[in-house]
Amino acid sequence: MKKKEKGFALITVLVFFLVLLILGVGGAIITQMGYFSIASEAKYSVAEKNANKGLMKALENGNCSNDTSEGIFGGYRVVAVKDDGYNYCFVWSEGRYLGAKVVKTTIFSLKASNWGGTMFRNLNNLSLGGSPGGGNAAIIGYDSPENNCTDPNSCIASALVTGNRIDPGNIVIACNTNPNNLGRGLVSTVDPYVYDPNLYNKDLTSQLFNAENRDQLLQSLSDNFKVDFENGMPKGLVDPEIKLNVNSCTASGNTITCGSGSNADVFTWNPTKGAYRYNKDNNYYSKIDFGQNAQITFMGKFEGGGYIAGGNISFDKKANVNATSPLVLVARNQISLSKNQINISNTFMFAKNYSITANNLTVNGGIIYNGGENGMLTINLQSGSQLGTQDLPVLIISDNQISISGSGNPDIWGLIFATQNNTYLNTGNGDFKIHGAIISNSLTGNNIDLTGNFEIRFNFATLTKLAKFLGNYNLLKTPVCGTSRPKNLFTLFTIRTY
Repeated sequence: MKKKEKGFALITVLVFFLVLLILGVGGAIITQMGYFSIASEAKYSVAEKNANKGLMKALENGNCSNDTSEGIFGGYRVVAVKDDGYNYCFVWSEGRYLGAKVVKTTIFSLKASNWGGTMFRNLNNLSLGGSPGGGNAAIIGYDSPENNCTDPNSCIASALVTGNRIDPGNIVIACNTNPNNLGRGLVSTVDPYVYDPNLYNKDLTSQLFNAENRDQLLQSLSDNFKVDFENGMPKGLVDPEIKLNVNSCTASGNTITCGSGSNADVFTWNPTKGAYRYNKDNNYYSKIDFGQNAQITFMGKFEGGGYIAGGNISFDKKANVNATSPLVLVARNQISLSKNQINISNTFMFAKNYSITANNLTVNGGIIYNGGENGMLTINLQSGSQLGTQDLPVLIISDNQISISGSGNPDIWGLIFATQNNTYLNTGNGDFKIHGAIISNSLTGNNIDLTGNFEIRFNFATLTKLAKFLGNYNLLKTPVCGTSRPKNLFTLFTIRTY
């Protein structure tokens, strides 16, 4: 009997041990499965983040191109495809991490730029075309033939973007291609008018320039072009190598001559040295200040470069300034471009006031800057005149007041920027076309009052060429279509692959 009890006890122990063994193994398996599940979930979480990185990189690039990023343990692969009209970009992004893969897809708009043909933090007045029948004045979110609305590679913008709400009136969604007239009112193939309340309190300087604000922009101009500013007013050169106090100078050929006879001051340009030889000491100078009373007149052909400062600077009829190296002109008072048939290239101008009123005037590239209290940039272009050209656009910066008008089909190719110190910006009448953009960082005195056949046309290609032309100065940011406000990005689906 006792033997039977001992046998039963042994069986009971063995069964109990077997149950414990099964529970232990089962628990270990469950724990291991849980561990693998958690580890797998962590891997897929990282893989999904990598897929998101691929999507955001495609959105940031904005040009609908393939991309790949490889890391030690994973990365992403992006395949981007445009639709037939190049209006949208479909993006497939695969994120990877330690064998886990997550695929995400999205779609975003390609053509719609977040620039505008005109952008104002605060627009005080808008009038397009005057009274009915008063012309075909317009602001257009594209151009023609360059950056036109039928070109799949064009970057199309809103015609007008403001930080204050206005009633713009005549809004037209259309694709017009007549290079002589693109419509009337606010015209674009995307929203012609955008009200962006965030714009009112935003400093637009950093959107365009490699500078956070006006002070940094002025410092960049000073560093690049050796201009000495006093609260925005050009007052001379930074550390001029020689200073004179003369009244009248003539620039012609490769010389600048002040005075006459044997006592004349003569500076002769040497392109190899990049400096002028001074006849009275035979030394070479590249930064010359002729004095606050100096009237410097350019006549005929002139090929000198360097840095020149005076009181007033003017250009005689048929003056042809074609500097062999960049020419910087600083006028404490005024620069006048009022005579006919003037041609200027590779020249950067800084002055308190401007009078730009000539016929058949051509400015090939460069900068036109005005600043200083009560200063005025008057642009009243006449027949056959161009500030900037299609190949060599111009950068116009106003730090006080600017007025733009004209007649006889003149053009401005480039970017017009008004700082927050600008107190008056007025675009007026005439058969006039501006190809590029007008951006105002000022909160006061902004007026668009267009009559006649005045057109402001957004031209992304012009802005790109301008940034390239000024590339050596690290001044302008290279424009990217659609970077100033967030694009609409629509996530279509997310897939885990095993």
